[in-house]
Amino acid sequence: MAWLAFALPLGAAIAVIAVLGLPAAFALRLRGLTMLVVAVPAAFAVLAVASILAPLIGMRWSILPALAVAAALAVLLRLLRRWLGAPPRGEAERRRGASSWRDFWIGLGAAAIGGGVIAITLIAAIRTPGAISQTFDVNFHLNAVRYIMDGGSASPFTMDLTSPGQPIFYPTLWHAFVTLVAQLSGAAIPVATNAVLLVVSAVVWPIGALALGRAVAGPGLRVTLITGALLAAFPNFPLFLAGYGVIYPNLFAYALMPFLLVAGLQLLNLGPARRALPMPLGTRWLLLLGALGAAILAHPNVIHGALVWGAVPVAFAAIRALRGRPVPGPAGLLVRPRTAPALRRAGAILGVVAFAAAVVLAWVAGRTTDTAWQGFYGPRSAALQLIGGTPHLEGHAWTVSLLVLLGAVVAWRHRGLRWALGSAAALALFYYIADAFPAAEWRTFFLSPWYNDPRRLAALVPFGALPLAVLGARAGWAMLRPGLRRIAALRPPAARRRALLATFGLLFLLAAGQAGTLSAEQYVRTSYDTRPQETQLLSDDERRLLERLDEEVPAGEVIANDPLNGSALGYALADREVLFPHSGGIYDPRGYELVDSLVGDPAAACEMSRELEVHYVLDFGKQYVLEPSTSRAIPFAQMKHLDRSPILTELDRQGDAVLYHIEGC
Repeated sequence: MAWLAFALPLGAAIAVIAVLGLPAAFALRLRGLTMLVVAVPAAFAVLAVASILAPLIGMRWSILPALAVAAALAVLLRLLRRWLGAPPRGEAERRRGASSWRDFWIGLGAAAIGGGVIAITLIAAIRTPGAISQTFDVNFHLNAVRYIMDGGSASPFTMDLTSPGQPIFYPTLWHAFVTLVAQLSGAAIPVATNAVLLVVSAVVWPIGALALGRAVAGPGLRVTLITGALLAAFPNFPLFLAGYGVIYPNLFAYALMPFLLVAGLQLLNLGPARRALPMPLGTRWLLLLGALGAAILAHPNVIHGALVWGAVPVAFAAIRALRGRPVPGPAGLLVRPRTAPALRRAGAILGVVAFAAAVVLAWVAGRTTDTAWQGFYGPRSAALQLIGGTPHLEGHAWTVSLLVLLGAVVAWRHRGLRWALGSAAALALFYYIADAFPAAEWRTFFLSPWYNDPRRLAALVPFGALPLAVLGARAGWAMLRPGLRRIAALRPPAARRRALLATFGLLFLLAAGQAGTLSAEQYVRTSYDTRPQETQLLSDDERRLLERLDEEVPAGEVIANDPLNGSALGYALADREVLFPHSGGIYDPRGYELVDSLVGDPAAACEMSRELEVHYVLDFGKQYVLEPSTSRAIPFAQMKHLDRSPILTELDRQGDAVLYHIEGC
C-alpha cells in the first residue's frame, strides 16, 4: 500500500519535468528523441531561474513562479524561432513525418529498459518509500527542504541554514525540486526526497545517457536499444552515488551532465552527434546554456567533470580545423565545411584559448576545502578496479569491461572517434589518481574540486566508459549478425526468430550489466538500514519520537539538540526548529554553551535557555552518524547523562530517545 501511494509523488516529479520542459521543446518545433533531450534540461533550467527570480519579485516558492518562467520562455523561443533556425511547420512535417514519433517512442522505450532496472534496484535497496539515509549529509538535505517551505525562498543566494543571518551561495536546485514534489503531492519530506531520487536516477539519467550513447555511436534502432540496455550496467552511477554521502546535489548534477556533453558534441560536430539528434544551430547553443546552468545550480563541480571529459574532444576538433580536415555532414559522410579555412583556424585558436581559460578559472575558483580523503587502494589494485569495471566497489563486471575494451578498439580504428577514447581515459586517470595514491599536494591540485574523494570520481568513470561499451556492443552484434541470421532462417518465420534473437541479445546485455550491481545495491541498502550499527543517524525509536514531536512541542518553539545524531531531523519531520540543523554549520555560540552546561552547570544553562528562548531538549544519546572521535563532536561532548540534570523534566520517551522540557530554572 505504501508503494502504491508512492505513485503520487513519483507522478508529481515526472509531471513537473514534463510541464516545465515540453513547452520550450514545442516552441522550437522539435520532434523525436531530440524533443526529450531538450525538454529535460529545459525544465531544470526553468526551475533554476524561477528559484532565483521568485524572492526578487516577492513570490513564495511554489509551482506558480516556475510555470510563469516556463510560459515566458516558450513565448520568447516562439518569437525568436526564426532566428534560432527552427524549420517552418510544413518543412518540419515533410522532413520528419511519422518517423519522428517512432523515434520518440523507441527512444523513450529504450531509456525505460535501463531506467526500469535502476528503479527496481533502488526500490529493493531502500525498501520503504519513506526511508531515510543513515548518512552524514541527510540532515542538511532534508532540513533544507523544510527551510524552503517555511521561508518561501529556494534561491541559492538565500540559503543560510548552516550560517543563520549570513547566507552564502549554495546550489539549491535539488531542494527546490523536492519542495515542489512535496507541495504538489502532499508527501512527507523523506517520501518526496525518495521520489525525486528515483526520477533523477531512473528517468533523467537514462534519457541523457541514451542521448550520449547515440551521439557517439550513431542513430538507429540497434544503437538505441543497446544503449538502453547498457545504461544500467555501471553501478558507480547512479546507484552507488544514491547511497553515498548522501550527496543528492552531486548525483543530480551528474545526471544532467550527459545533456551538457551532447550539446558540446553537437557544437563541435564530432562523430554522428548531429545526425543522431538533429537540431538547428540555435537550439544547440540553447541546450548547452540550459544544461550548463541547470547542472551548475545542481552542483558546480559538474563543470570540472565536463571539462575533464571535454578536453580531448576540444583538442581533436581544434586540430581538425587547423589542418583543414572535413567534418561529418548531415548524411554521415565527411564533407568540406562552408566556413572559410582562415576563419576555421581563427575559431579553433580562440576556442582552445577559451577552453584553457575555463579550466584555469574552474580549478582556481572551484577549489574546495582540503580533506583527509586519500586513495583506498595502491596503484596496482586501483588499476584492477578500473579494468574490472567497478571502480571502488567489490566484485567485477568482466563482460562489461570486455565491451568497453572492444569499443576502445573500434574508436581507435575510426579516426573520427578517437576523441571518445581520450575522454574515457581522462576520467579514468582522475579516478586512478584519487584511489591509487595517498594524500599529497600534487594530488590535491588535481582533485580538490571533488574534495579529494575517490568515490565521487569513481562515479564519473561511466561517462567515458558507457559510449565505448555501446560501440563495443554494436560491433559485437555486427560480427555475430551473419551467423544469427542464418540460424534465424533455418525455420520459418525468420522475421519472428530474428526478433527473438534480438530480444535475447538485449536480455543478455541487461544480465551481463548487472554483474557488478550487487555490491552497489548492498551499499545503498546498508546506508538506509535502521538496525543498530557502528555509526547510525536515526533509529526506529528515534524516528517514532520525532514523528509525534509536533504533538508535544508547540509551534514556534526551538529545541536543543546534538546534530551528530538524528535529533536534527526534528525540523524536517515535525516542523519544529532545532538549534543545530546540521553539524557542519556556524551557529550562535550561546547554543553550544547551553548544551554543554545542561548537566555540569545548570545555572548557566538556565541563563542561555532564557536568552535563546529554548525550552526543550532532545536526547538521542551518543550513537553518531560519524565516528565518535570526530572533531565535530567536541562541542557536544558534555551533552550526556541528561537524566541527571536538575532542570530537565522528561516529557516523552521512545526506547532510549527522550524529549525533555526545561523546567527547573
